[in-house]
Amino acid sequence: MGLKRIIAAALTAAITIGTVMTARAEAAVLRERLYEQKFTALTQALRNDSDTIGAVEDLGNAVVFFSVSDGNRQAKVMESHSEDLDAALRSAYNKVKNSGVNPKWLKLDVAVTQKDYTYRDFRSEFTNALQGSFRYGVAFGGNYGTALLEAQINSCGVLDYSNGQFDWNLVNKELQRNGTEKLTFIPTRLSIFKTQGYFSENSGPVYKLTNGQYNDTGKRAAGADRNTLERIAAKSSEYLSSICDTNGKFRYGWYPINDEEMEDYNILRHAGTCWNLIMQYEMTGDERLRPVIEASLGYIRDFVVYKDHDIAFIQDNFALNIGGNGLALLAYCNYALTFGSTKYNALIRALANGILFMQKPDGSYVHLIYPDTFEVARDYVIVYYDGEASYGLLKAYEVLGAPSYLNAARRAADCFISNHYETLNSHWIAYMFNELTRYLPEEKYFEFGLKNLTTNNWLRKLNISRSGKNSSNETANAAFEMYDRLVSGGYKCAYLSQFNEELLIDTLNKRMEYGLNYFMFPEYSMYFKNPSTVTNSFAVREDFFRIRIDDVQHFMDGYYLYWKNYDRIMQYTEKTEQNENNTAA
Repeated sequence: MGLKRIIAAALTAAITIGTVMTARAEAAVLRERLYEQKFTALTQALRNDSDTIGAVEDLGNAVVFFSVSDGNRQAKVMESHSEDLDAALRSAYNKVKNSGVNPKWLKLDVAVTQKDYTYRDFRSEFTNALQGSFRYGVAFGGNYGTALLEAQINSCGVLDYSNGQFDWNLVNKELQRNGTEKLTFIPTRLSIFKTQGYFSENSGPVYKLTNGQYNDTGKRAAGADRNTLERIAAKSSEYLSSICDTNGKFRYGWYPINDEEMEDYNILRHAGTCWNLIMQYEMTGDERLRPVIEASLGYIRDFVVYKDHDIAFIQDNFALNIGGNGLALLAYCNYALTFGSTKYNALIRALANGILFMQKPDGSYVHLIYPDTFEVARDYVIVYYDGEASYGLLKAYEVLGAPSYLNAARRAADCFISNHYETLNSHWIAYMFNELTRYLPEEKYFEFGLKNLTTNNWLRKLNISRSGKNSSNETANAAFEMYDRLVSGGYKCAYLSQFNEELLIDTLNKRMEYGLNYFMFPEYSMYFKNPSTVTNSFAVREDFFRIRIDDVQHFMDGYYLYWKNYDRIMQYTEKTEQNENNTAA
């Protein structure tokens, strides 16, 4: 009996081993087939690109990189160079295929320009460059065998932008991670190069990647049209859903260069993210977002402190924060308006009354009060709280219709005008005056809303800015909605004659296109240590690719408004282009 059991166990083990080995063999065959399909598609895209082929010929040396990731792990990057393009392609491909990585994402880069530097001259040119703005690969010592792509340089943090120096330990770590021998001495010269990239995701089409200036490089070409923005919203909302737990709390953020998760939490930014997630539901109609929205709204309630049954506040750290009341109102009111629900009406009323409690007779607000005594903790913190509170009151007015909320917002607006808040160019103030003119289309409010864009030459500076400016994009979009109301409604506003409509429209279109460079498409996110925390988010390049829930929120707030008003913006765009053509003629 014992022998039979031993034989049976041995047969079972043999069958199990055979099954595992067969499964592994089948997986290897499938992986090989997928590699071949992608290699064929990528190289065909390259062959069809005569400009790139011509650039490679002019360079006199075919330098090829293949990058591969399974979607969860940092990309492996394999390089090869030769006078013969086919040889370089096949050599780099064989290296990457033998990496053992499943090719969910496969990217081909081919060098198209090269410029040689001494290390001293390089440091002189790039010291104090805008953080994250260096968009070249580097061949150390002029040797492509020890080269890093631009995405590797930035995603691994190997370049110190303050002094133009490389962290050679990090450089060697990245070289060795990809099977390249480390540098044994600091090179006295180097070559910087640009590549033309092609990207394949799963079984989808091959994307030829942008190869422009500043941040407009290394991503799929995508204009900021309605369809593209709906696709971005689908991915962005999927990302936010993936980092929201069953209790409704989001994972707050990361510094992805070191895969460092942020430990603190900010309930104001949480509330703003809830508000935006409802907007993204409007853009996508994705019913899978409903339970995430419900859970995240429920989480806010843990931070509600009642003075009595009809006056409530949002607690943030040690104090009750009027900005928190405003943002919570935006979330709950947007829910009520989008889903036709009255379930939060009592809370909306209590939070709005909390703002009234914190408003002074002159229309200004106390920003922080203590939760035990409801006395002043800090009279003023930041202009954002003023705009958030006032905007929240106006949304509460839309939901509940209580005149006291509209009257309080009017008093606040008059206070802001008297105290020249237009000099602060605040996005929350822009939202608030856009909303206020829906109900009170008075000249002074339209004029202030326009001046919030133009004071300090703000709009022109935004037009030429090289950074993401996510909240500034909100300012411009909210102001456009107000501007369109002013013009379309035929309301009186003498300041309109001084306002540059063409600059506003040009800025909107530029900023919406430019902002897509901050969206973490997989062709860029694949180079970070943990792509799953990066992909389909928005990263602030200027702050070491910081990703926070409110970074996603602010970018998507702007895109929501642009999407919402897209047809009207295009009408203005066509008018502007026609005027330019007439002037040229």
